[in-house]
Amino acid sequence: MKRKIFVHSERCTGCMICMMACCFRKSNTFNPARSRIRIINWEEKGAIVPILCQHCEEPVCLPCCPVEAISKDVETGLVEINRDICINCNMCRKACPFGGPSLDPVAEEVVICDLCKGDPACVSTCPTAALEYTEVDSSSLVNRRKGMGEIRKTVLKLEGA
Repeated sequence: MKRKIFVHSERCTGCMICMMACCFRKSNTFNPARSRIRIINWEEKGAIVPILCQHCEEPVCLPCCPVEAISKDVETGLVEINRDICINCNMCRKACPFGGPSLDPVAEEVVICDLCKGDPACVSTCPTAALEYTEVDSSSLVNRRKGMGEIRKTVLKLEGA
């Protein structure tokens, strides 16, 4: 069965421990700019939202890639970027409504969460259980879509869109 990271933004304190765990696992550094999960903190609005690739059922980033460097594994549901093909055009970053793809400023390449190959560092280090790595079934997909829709509305509202 497919597994995904569910975000419980109401539990997030903005501590950034997930970001540090991610960048250390992926780049062996403690540089939050290299993390594949980001914490958006709108202090004036009182909102803290963890942002990472949602490995969408129908990823909008996939068809917008001009070199077809993005694929989705049918078995695992994982959306991946083929580094050998990617030209770092940032079209996937522009297309993603959830801010999943990000730019690693050191490697100068677009990266997305790969769920740490089944053992997400961000989930295991989150002190408030704001991130949950769990199996996905049809009922949880409905709840996930609803939750991501709420997060997207919050992001758009806070950005003034």
